[in-house]
Amino acid sequence: MKNKIKLFGIFLGLVFFSVNGYAQKELKIGICLDAESYEYNQLSEHFKTELEALNLARFTLRFQELNSDWNAEKAQQNIQTFMQDTTIDVVVSVGYISSNAMAKQKHFAKPVIATNILDGEMQALELRDGKYSGIDNFTYIESFFSLKNDLVSFVQMYDNKHVTVFIPNTFKENFPQITSYFKQCIPKSELTVVSAGKQSVDAISNLPANTDGAFVLPLMEYSDLEIEKLFEELNKRHIPSLAVSGIDYLNKGATLSLSPKFTFQQFGRQLALRVLKISEGINPADISVHIDGFNRVPIVNMESVRQVDKFPEWNVLNQSILINLTQLPNSRTLNLRLALAEALENNMQGKMGKQDVKIAEKDVRIAKSNYLPQVELSGTGVGLSENLVEASMGQKGEFTITGSASLKQVLYSEQVMANIAIKKLLAENMKIADQKTVLDIVSNTSGAYIGLLFAKSNLLIQNENVNATMKNLELAKAKNEIGQNSISDVNRWISELNLNKMKLNDANALYKNNMYQINQILNKPIDEHIKIPDSSSIDKSIVLNQDLLTNIFKNPPLTEKYADFIIDQMKTNAPEIKQLSKNKEIIEKKSLMYKRQSYIPEAALFANADQAFVRNGVITNTQLPIPPPPDDITWNAGIRLSIPIFEGGKKIAERQKSMLELDKLNNQETDLLNQLESGIRSNVQKLRASFLEMELANNATQAAEDNFNSVQDAYSQGVADLIQLIDAQNVMIKTKYLANIAYYQYVMDYILIERLQGKFTFLGTESEKQAYTNQIQEYLIKVE
Repeated sequence: MKNKIKLFGIFLGLVFFSVNGYAQKELKIGICLDAESYEYNQLSEHFKTELEALNLARFTLRFQELNSDWNAEKAQQNIQTFMQDTTIDVVVSVGYISSNAMAKQKHFAKPVIATNILDGEMQALELRDGKYSGIDNFTYIESFFSLKNDLVSFVQMYDNKHVTVFIPNTFKENFPQITSYFKQCIPKSELTVVSAGKQSVDAISNLPANTDGAFVLPLMEYSDLEIEKLFEELNKRHIPSLAVSGIDYLNKGATLSLSPKFTFQQFGRQLALRVLKISEGINPADISVHIDGFNRVPIVNMESVRQVDKFPEWNVLNQSILINLTQLPNSRTLNLRLALAEALENNMQGKMGKQDVKIAEKDVRIAKSNYLPQVELSGTGVGLSENLVEASMGQKGEFTITGSASLKQVLYSEQVMANIAIKKLLAENMKIADQKTVLDIVSNTSGAYIGLLFAKSNLLIQNENVNATMKNLELAKAKNEIGQNSISDVNRWISELNLNKMKLNDANALYKNNMYQINQILNKPIDEHIKIPDSSSIDKSIVLNQDLLTNIFKNPPLTEKYADFIIDQMKTNAPEIKQLSKNKEIIEKKSLMYKRQSYIPEAALFANADQAFVRNGVITNTQLPIPPPPDDITWNAGIRLSIPIFEGGKKIAERQKSMLELDKLNNQETDLLNQLESGIRSNVQKLRASFLEMELANNATQAAEDNFNSVQDAYSQGVADLIQLIDAQNVMIKTKYLANIAYYQYVMDYILIERLQGKFTFLGTESEKQAYTNQIQEYLIKVE
């Protein structure tokens, strides 16, 4: 037994020693870099990180880098340096120049991997069995773009007559065959190859005037800003561009790409996996050059397409992955606050409301005019017949011109005073109505803006659904080609793709419709393009103190108390209640007027003055003692008092009617308060439900997305079937759609609560917002 224990101990020791010795074995890798550029440095770093992650402590990794500084001769020297260095186990190239220099070698003394092959056909790299280099100790990673196929497809899409190819200076120097190669690809179109230089201005200065298409190779010497400037200028000149580098260049303004999204991390992993295979003793000649898991599908930047105003044929767009669907050219950026400011300034309802206020103020001025002196001047010319002159006994002439002046001043009139008071109340009521209009404009504009955000988000979700379906279709086609599934899977995915594109078209129509609606509210040109910022944080600019609301909504009793607080705010601020209150004052004033008119007389001062300026043809009778008419001013003045004695019971009936109207308004006020309170309590509960649903929807979305990725991966490996993947994708899109609804419904419910309380606190200053938050906290503490 002791011997067995000893033997077992010796065995464990040997195992430990062998494992420890294996772990300590060194693997040194020489990296030939083209230059210190952002892209190459990223690729090199990701390669090191991925290799260390995959190594699993089998080797002690060492790396040594040599930089060729864009020089082909220096790249050759670096390769030879590593070849002659006995401490280097594997040599890899990072960059097109170093990879090209490596591919020109005929014999390799140690394992070599060329990472960045520009184009295998152009560089005359033949494959064994279609996927192996067949050269001892040499392999490479195929390019994730195809220069020939991309150029031909580009010309077919846009029917280009003159294509300009932008290439880095180093490409022109190191690939002298590139111009003739490109011209062979499109013999029916004119083609010019120009050096991109180190800045976009260099490239544009070399651009032929008749260029109708730009083919852009990787611009390693450009900064991100210079790349953006280049595509911005091409878009301004209405020149569509194809970027072979993929989606990163599309995000900088290129029109389209046929290269899949392949990150530095993915590329680094491909390189690390090949190094790992070499470390296991596999000859690079027997390692496939192909990259697993990418398909060449057109990726179209719709923002650039709209800018160049040249659309590919519909069948091309129908088969493409679309990005930047919501980015429209010549669009103005519109955030919520700017939208509200424009609505309050330009909205037609708001303008008419302000005009109503001004009209009511003029009515007050008109009513007051009845209490001011009324002065009138007049002139009269009268001609009389002879018999009338004789009958007047010398008091009138055949022709008389007289000037008159009259004054009337109301000293006291219950009707005039009541009318002034009523007009003032009506003006105040109109101001309250204008406040209500303002609140409605803010509410409607906010609703339209949130609706536009929702439509944009939904459009992106449906586009994601189409893109996922296109990827699944490509997986099905690939599996069908190797006999893993039947053509029925392909047909089913084609059907799903067309159905999902119908949903995408509907989502796009909804997005445009919401844009038209908000333009109508803002009184802007209906077809004006709007650019809205990222919508994922709109709640932060609207919902005040989310942490406080979180505590409230997680405690049902506190939710009810929060509703009580909003009801108190409503009773203080709601313009609907203020309007009813003013209407009651108006009725009360009318009732008092009718009562007072029955016993308080009206008093008015009046005065008149006349002056005869011309009096001709007066006939006097000297035998009668009648004095001649006066030549100076004649006047009279007095006070008039009047009181109605009997008007058929009109005043009594009017007063009784006003009392009935007052009772009706009291009932309306009670009913309105009940409606508003019911609406507030109901909507507070809806707001709480929306808040709770957001977290649930987000959790469901994350789980559904993870499940979809797992099932899609399983489907590609033949483990999951078609129905499982379709179900997983439908659940993912549905949960994202529901999460979208939950989020924007929460924001809309909060805006509705603000409207019901009679003021929008999120539009206030920071101090006003803090004061409002303090009010809520103090109220909740007080009621407890």
